[in-house]
Amino acid sequence: MDRVKQWFGLAKETAGDLAEKAQPHVESAIDKAKETASDLAERAQPHVEKAIDKAKETASELAEKAQPHIEKAKESASQAFEKGRHRMSEMSSGAKEAAEDADAMADAAPGGTDEMAEMAEDALDVVDDTAHQAVQAGEDATEMKREVTE
Repeated sequence: MDRVKQWFGLAKETAGDLAEKAQPHVESAIDKAKETASDLAERAQPHVEKAIDKAKETASELAEKAQPHIEKAKESASQAFEKGRHRMSEMSSGAKEAAEDADAMADAAPGGTDEMAEMAEDALDVVDDTAHQAVQAGEDATEMKREVTE
């Protein structure tokens, strides 16, 4: 048992001596690794800058290529908006004319004027609802146009 203790003691001493002798080599290796990493970073810097410049250039080219399509989408949205507004205006005026005709017919009819007047009022209500819906559709289209053009 004493012999085992002696061996462990000797091994411990030897390990301590080796650690002391290795310390300068370890520090030197760490310094060398830092220098190498620094050199590599310096050598890589121009390549990184070129890659960044290339990415910026590519992004700029893509933006330029996309611009006509964006303009075309804006133009299409504007045209659709104008067509929708014109169509709503036509629908609204046509419904209003029909209601006015119904009201005129009710006034001219000798019998059943109450029933005709009610029908005319109903028609005017429909016209009001249609006009309100047309206005709402126009506002919605305006909002859509604004979103597309932004």
